[in-house]
Amino acid sequence: MASESPSIRYPRRVVWRFVLRFLGYGLLRLLTRVRVSGYENIPKKGPLILVGNHVAMLEAAMMVLCSPFQVELIGNGDIPFDPKYGWAVHAWGYIPIVRGAMDREALKVALDVLKQGGVVGIFPEGGIWESSAKKSKTGVSWLSYQSGAPIVPIGFGGIDGALGAAVNLKRPEVTMNIGQVIPAIDPDATGKPRKTALEEAASYIMSRVDALIPEADKKRWRRIVDERFELQLLVQGADGQAAELPPELQITRPEMLAKFFHRPLLLDVFSRNLKLPVQALQALDKEHDPVKLADASDAALAYLKDNPYFLTYRFGYDEGGAMETGLRQLSAIGRWAAKQRMRLIVKPIRRFRQRGKDEEFVEEKPGSIPLL
Repeated sequence: MASESPSIRYPRRVVWRFVLRFLGYGLLRLLTRVRVSGYENIPKKGPLILVGNHVAMLEAAMMVLCSPFQVELIGNGDIPFDPKYGWAVHAWGYIPIVRGAMDREALKVALDVLKQGGVVGIFPEGGIWESSAKKSKTGVSWLSYQSGAPIVPIGFGGIDGALGAAVNLKRPEVTMNIGQVIPAIDPDATGKPRKTALEEAASYIMSRVDALIPEADKKRWRRIVDERFELQLLVQGADGQAAELPPELQITRPEMLAKFFHRPLLLDVFSRNLKLPVQALQALDKEHDPVKLADASDAALAYLKDNPYFLTYRFGYDEGGAMETGLRQLSAIGRWAAKQRMRLIVKPIRRFRQRGKDEEFVEEKPGSIPLL
């Protein structure tokens, strides 16, 4: 009986990718001071799984350009890429995966590549912005187990803000630290339930990656402490008098809706990547038309209905679910305020300190103070 043909032939687009790597590596060396350590740790042949940390697109570019193999990257398939670099991603090609779900089709494609002796690159925490939601994903350990492929941990450094600095010809230093190979995962050898063993293996893999990230980068990412959110919401008539909201229209978890607004990249994705009409929610300090605010909330909710993992993948089920509920309640408040011919004023407030300092920062306009 003939075996089933692989969904991707490895390697693919050989000539085209050779040209892209040649040009891309030259551009990388020209615009940055790239430092690669541990190159000798990479085995001479596949199958291999390259695993790295992820802050921006530059890590993916470095993994592709600085590896001795043609790398098949696993990337987000649930939202379009930023138009600024999406063309480059599609020019290279990648394996799209729906993040937050067990995307078996994407994992099968990656497994096909590994079974051909290929090299797969993956960023297990890609797109996750909250440390509380960073539960290790088992996709990497499952792929290693099913294919018998060892894992190469990689820690990238100097990435945050590097792309902008490179475009402005400041030649930032970026690093790619390659660790020693982790043998193929065998959960059955642990004597534990397979699911537990795969979860523990995934955590171990990410701990090896974390150990390779420069300390300066880790300190910068973990600088914010005691971060809190609150939401001020006012329904106001033409005479400036405030109206009291009916009890059934209260925001049940206002702090989570405030947190949603203070993660402006979320609405930026809705607006720029997905082309959704959410601009009213991006200008809460100026926009008080309840209809426009409700319409923008409904546009975001329509997308979340089609992609229910968008918020929960990034913030966990509790916080992500509360944010979606908050948007639904904001829409209802906007419709009610419109019927009353009133303005709707929404002010999300973020309070935080920097580690080791007593001063409290108060941010009332989302994005006015960077996340540091």
